[in-house]
Amino acid sequence: MQNMNQPQVARRSRMETFCDMLRVIGAGAVKPTHIMYKSNLSWKIMQSYIKSLEAQGLVVISSEDGKHLYHLTEKGFQLLKQFQSIKEDLNLQNES
Repeated sequence: MQNMNQPQVARRSRMETFCDMLRVIGAGAVKPTHIMYKSNLSWKIMQSYIKSLEAQGLVVISSEDGKHLYHLTEKGFQLLKQFQSIKEDLNLQNES
């Protein structure tokens, strides 16, 4: 049973989670653990989302010293830019 004194925590949609990951990677977090923490995801969930982003051509994986590093593709940067633009437009609409 939920405690009525605790505020409800809004869950992110899959789209918001994908966009959070794109934002984090685009901002320079390339190591998996950094992406996981900055996106506020568990390891298993983050791995699932990374595979999906890679399959869609939004993220590429490179290796350096035997470690995986993740980078946005041009398509990933374009999608991130579009999402940020939509968020800005919605905020403007909500304010007027």
